[in-house]
Amino acid sequence: MHSFQPHVVTGSPAQTGLPVGPRWAPLVLALLLAACAHSPRAAVPELPAAEVPTAAITTCTETPSARAALQRAGQELQAHGMVLQATCPAAGGGWVVKVRVVDGMKASKVVRGPLADGHDVDMGTPAGVELAGAAAAAQGFSPDVRHNRDWLRAMMARHQFENTPDAWWRFAQRGTAPVRTADADLAAR
Repeated sequence: MHSFQPHVVTGSPAQTGLPVGPRWAPLVLALLLAACAHSPRAAVPELPAAEVPTAAITTCTETPSARAALQRAGQELQAHGMVLQATCPAAGGGWVVKVRVVDGMKASKVVRGPLADGHDVDMGTPAGVELAGAAAAAQGFSPDVRHNRDWLRAMMARHQFENTPDAWWRFAQRGTAPVRTADADLAAR
């Protein structure tokens, strides 16, 4: 009968090729730093709360002229296989606009990116959500997202709506009086 004898390696772990000890510390540290530098949050720096532009925020009012202008914009989008969803939040700040695809084949003639029926057009950030990347001039987005934002801005401008600088999805009807955000907050209370 043979007895089993485990193979025993003599020597230190550094001599056997195991990744322990001081010679691996710089490599591990370099990999951790590289991972931090390449994280998605590092690519788009967040603005401090004091730097978010709020001076040009306007209110939205559901007037007959606003309703008619939004209806015309909606008809234009229907011809391109999309629908317009515009809401006027109670807190004010402008119309919150979202564009949803209903016919991806028609929509692909004017907008870019993934165009699945029933999904929103890719604008980089969700509509109605205050994020650093929601600013109209935000950088770091794909060419498709930039095209879609520019297209929406131009389409809404044809129907007498101006894009506010703080969000790609916020629009104010031309000719409405601007209010400060603090005034809008007090009016909502």
